[in-house]
Amino acid sequence: MNRSLGLTVLRHLTLIVLLLAVLSPLLWLLLTAFKPYEELFNSPPTVMPINGTLVNFTEGWAIGGGKGIMDSLIVSSVSTVICLILGFPAAYALARRFPPHGQLSFTILSLRMMPPIVPVIGFYLLYQELSLFDTYTGLIIVYTFMNLPLVIWLLAEFMRQIPKSYEEAARVDGAGWFQLFRDVLLPLSLPGVMTAGILAMIFAWNEFLFSLVLTGDAVITLPKALASFFLFQQPNWGQLGAIGIVAFGPLLLLSYYMQKLLIRSFSIELGGR
Repeated sequence: MNRSLGLTVLRHLTLIVLLLAVLSPLLWLLLTAFKPYEELFNSPPTVMPINGTLVNFTEGWAIGGGKGIMDSLIVSSVSTVICLILGFPAAYALARRFPPHGQLSFTILSLRMMPPIVPVIGFYLLYQELSLFDTYTGLIIVYTFMNLPLVIWLLAEFMRQIPKSYEEAARVDGAGWFQLFRDVLLPLSLPGVMTAGILAMIFAWNEFLFSLVLTGDAVITLPKALASFFLFQQPNWGQLGAIGIVAFGPLLLLSYYMQKLLIRSFSIELGGR
């Protein structure tokens, strides 16, 4: 009994130490966001803010962080919606017409494995000719191209869990394609749709190279805005911490929700087996 209790305590202590190690950068970012500029260079350094302030949030938003967040929200959300609209029927065809581990599935997924540096120059030259450089439309097209293969592959894996008998029963009852999509396919594959959408949103939100090369001053995504804090002005770590916290919050919530959806979908799959 004592041995079991000791192992349990040791396990919990190990988990606490690992959790603190993982969360320490985020905690440092949070504390830095509330420190005035003078406290950032105290010697010896202080962990907790002595005179907490919100000025880093307002100033960081005003000098480019706000536009970065809004532009990232626009291109990430629109590209994610397009990926889901195009990816759902493609995933259904892949799941129903082709084997799970066939060559086509691997080919589609391999497009996502392509390093961004490979197509970025081609996109740059093409966008200069088509007047898509430094536009929301151009960046949305690139993000859709980048995330669509992953969305198709993920949705196809989820749709393979849906028994064909459900579709056959719906067709026997006279359901058309739209009714089949609305009443059968979409509700049963909703965890997969949400998971694929969240992943596409996170990848688009964090993307830096395409936004750096294919945009100028009109469109400034958040990673590019944060980089400009270092390139064009004296870095203010308080402002960086404030904008980083504002930007990291949505990703944290999306990641937590995605974890719940994955656990739910895996439970359904195991229960079906």
